[in-house]
Amino acid sequence: AITTFIVSIIYILTISFIGQLTENYIIFLVAGFVIYLAPFKINWYYQGIEDFGFITKVSLIVKTLSVICLFIFVRDKSDLIIYVILSVLGGVLADVWNYVKMWNSGIRPKLTFEGLKTHMNPLLILFASSVAISIYTVLDTLMLGFIKDYEEVGFYTNAMHISKVILYAVTSLSIVAVPRVSYYMKNKDYDNINILMNKSFSVVSFLAFPVAIGMACISPTFVPLFFGVKFTGSIVPLMILSMLIIAIGLNNLTGVQMLIGMGLDKLFLYSVLVGTISNFILNCVLIPLFGATGASIASVIAETLILLVTIYFVYHRTEIRINKWVDVIKALLGALLFIPLILFLKTILNGWWLVASFVISGGIVYVFVELILKNGSIYLFRNIIDNSLIGLRNKIKKDSL
Repeated sequence: AITTFIVSIIYILTISFIGQLTENYIIFLVAGFVIYLAPFKINWYYQGIEDFGFITKVSLIVKTLSVICLFIFVRDKSDLIIYVILSVLGGVLADVWNYVKMWNSGIRPKLTFEGLKTHMNPLLILFASSVAISIYTVLDTLMLGFIKDYEEVGFYTNAMHISKVILYAVTSLSIVAVPRVSYYMKNKDYDNINILMNKSFSVVSFLAFPVAIGMACISPTFVPLFFGVKFTGSIVPLMILSMLIIAIGLNNLTGVQMLIGMGLDKLFLYSVLVGTISNFILNCVLIPLFGATGASIASVIAETLILLVTIYFVYHRTEIRINKWVDVIKALLGALLFIPLILFLKTILNGWWLVASFVISGGIVYVFVELILKNGSIYLFRNIIDNSLIGLRNKIKKDSL
């Protein structure tokens, strides 16, 4: 509540007195509700008790409704304010739903400052990390707007949005595992931490490499079809930003799962600061030269540096040792086959037929190759599916009785 109040004041002053922002004052003011409502978000509670089924259900329903409303109410440029309102309302609906479930479970949250002192130091470290992450994730967009123009911002943000949509599916694993890592850490159970981390590393690699390389391959066809021919300037940025899926996917494991999960918040902050500083320096150099493409390069390099720093901290300050590098190489080899595949498909198909054929055939080829290479994640997914089917079968039998 305290930090939100401070940040809200700074935010309102910023949009009130900076010329390039005041012209869209109402839009920024409405969008700012996500800041004002920050203290009331309680998703962290459901993550802490590992109720990810509820989180998934709420997210799926709210985002589906948001997309439906977008198609109904957003038609042209004049509907921008409606788009912003719908985005904010989606978050509000999810928050209200979370509170209703908590209230019905007998929990009555209230604002209190009692006992706050003992938590201030770790909270401030995490707050500083959040600020640093926020800075370098929006820094490129802000600098593009100030150094170049809104057209370059449009090319970049569209490319970033597409890569982030896919990225959420890959990085969700790190959020799921943090409470379990913290639990093992409390009991000094390093053997189970190592087992969980190696499984996570293998699974994220299995998902991230094909998605990233596949996106880079299909971008020249997908972007004009999805955004329109006026947005061909997003093609190269999207090809570059697709590599974020690999970098962020892995550094969410080394940073969020390992460092934060094991209570090494300061080391996580240091790694994020490396990314923030490098991103700013690279933006200053690359944006004036290459616009949206330069900002994309800067983002990928910054995230890669964060990954390298977190790996260094993990190996020198924890007992975690990643030994699933063979699975990472197998995933990379399988994903690289997408390059000859897309070149072949382009000789016989185009448009949405090319996109659909590439996604389907690419998925089949990738899974087949990983089976031949005996990637450990294949067997992990198979076990999960088998256990789910067994559980479903037992439930049906129980219901029939």
